Amino acid sequence: MSDTIIVTLELSLKTEVVEGFCQQIPATLEGTRTFPGFVSIAIRRNADDPNRVIFIEEWESREAYDAYVAFRTDQGIMDQMAVMLTAPPETRFWDAKVA
Repeated sequence: MSDTIIVTLELSLKTEVVEGFCQQIPATLEGTRTFPGFVSIAIRRNADDPNRVIFIEEWESREAYDAYVAFRTDQGIMDQMAVMLTAPPETRFWDAKVA
């Protein structure tokens, strides 16, 4: 089996939505955890800027992640999330395992 891919997604949320976002995200993750190719996810708030949230996701492949994003886009989740942000999300892909 090939190495997995790590995806980080950083969000800068509007102050008035951050608490609600953090409260509802566990329910949203139920669909994520059962999606084909999903391995794991952790979501953290920034200690110095609590309006910033990072998703640290592990997927079997970039293709599995891309299929998941397409699924969430079709559901309208990405549009719903976009109106909560103060800046475009920052997505990075990490595939070269160093250690």
